[in-house]
Amino acid sequence: MRVSHLNQNRSDRFRGSRIAVVTLAALMLSLAALAQTTYHDPKGRFDVQVPAGWQLTPDGVVDQVTIRKGAVQAIVTVIQQHKSNAMTGKQFVETTEKDFQGQCPTFRERQSGATTLAGAPGVLSIFTCSDPKSPAVAETAAALTANTYIVGFTMIAPLAEYYANLPVLDGIRNSLRVVGEAAPGAGPSTAESLAMTELKKACAVGSFTQEGCSRRMGILLGQEAKPDTAASTPVSGTLYRDPTGRFSLQVPKGWSATSEGDNGILGVQLRSGANYINVMPAEPAASASEVVLAHEQKMAARSNSTRKPPFGVLGLIQIFGNGLEVTYDHFDASSPDGNAIDCDIGGVGDIQGTEHTFLLVATSIGKQQKEDAGGLFLSVAQSIHFAGH
Repeated sequence: MRVSHLNQNRSDRFRGSRIAVVTLAALMLSLAALAQTTYHDPKGRFDVQVPAGWQLTPDGVVDQVTIRKGAVQAIVTVIQQHKSNAMTGKQFVETTEKDFQGQCPTFRERQSGATTLAGAPGVLSIFTCSDPKSPAVAETAAALTANTYIVGFTMIAPLAEYYANLPVLDGIRNSLRVVGEAAPGAGPSTAESLAMTELKKACAVGSFTQEGCSRRMGILLGQEAKPDTAASTPVSGTLYRDPTGRFSLQVPKGWSATSEGDNGILGVQLRSGANYINVMPAEPAASASEVVLAHEQKMAARSNSTRKPPFGVLGLIQIFGNGLEVTYDHFDASSPDGNAIDCDIGGVGDIQGTEHTFLLVATSIGKQQKEDAGGLFLSVAQSIHFAGH
């Protein structure tokens, strides 16, 4: 099968301009999900779950199946490859990307990275087509299995319907089982919840305003922290008391605490190897948001960077709890020696807003602890207790 033929068919769906013509035989094979919840490929290559209310249709032109509900669809491709010349997941995604780009003048890649598909390591990219009349999102992932099957999974949805349908689409993807593989893959291995991953993807493609993303992020973080207090504070350790009596906080287990400046007047640095969390008095500000933005402006100026605050793609995230307001920005950066690091810049103040006294919390976590970075930042920030409160 020619890859260009396969991808041309897929791109037509992305544009939403027309529906591919299928043969009468293909129509006869259309399966309503209400009648069958598991689809078994007639050639014995794969199985996939079809949600209730969705319809599966084998394509009459190319070797793939489409699982659809209205304008939202998932396209599954599983094709045996020759070992000597097997297409890789990266090649599949790149070819798909080029085809989408050719079909949409406002094409834009929003996100890319590693993933797991049908139990095999692969790659993923998310694109948008910003047609003012019908903006759409396409997310495509692909992997080459150990027994040389190229597996492609593409989600396509109107922008307005993308986030609401992500849980179902992810469920279809994670149910995909290829012959010879032990179990379906459930995406990349990460400490981050699937709900958080889906929200970040929706924010990356513009499903919500920056303010809307921040609000949803704060709500979700609060919800995920409630069921298991220990999980939301994964590294509770010793209590640090500011020598001047201004505040106290929990030091993560295995981390050290060093007072900065004369009698801790400049705050405290928590450290674990090259990783650190600095907690220091903020300059006078009217809000926690102002603390974060002012600090990031200084960071950009010191490094001669043109990057504009907030640095993170999700904008400022605001959380209320434990009598505190925590507003922070999360972003990726590089250390002076060029290593990738996870950064959080936060402003912490009294939830009542009656005092304009804030602490600045700044973290730098290396890739070895990247998955724990968000939990470390929040556990320290939300453990802060101001004197007199």
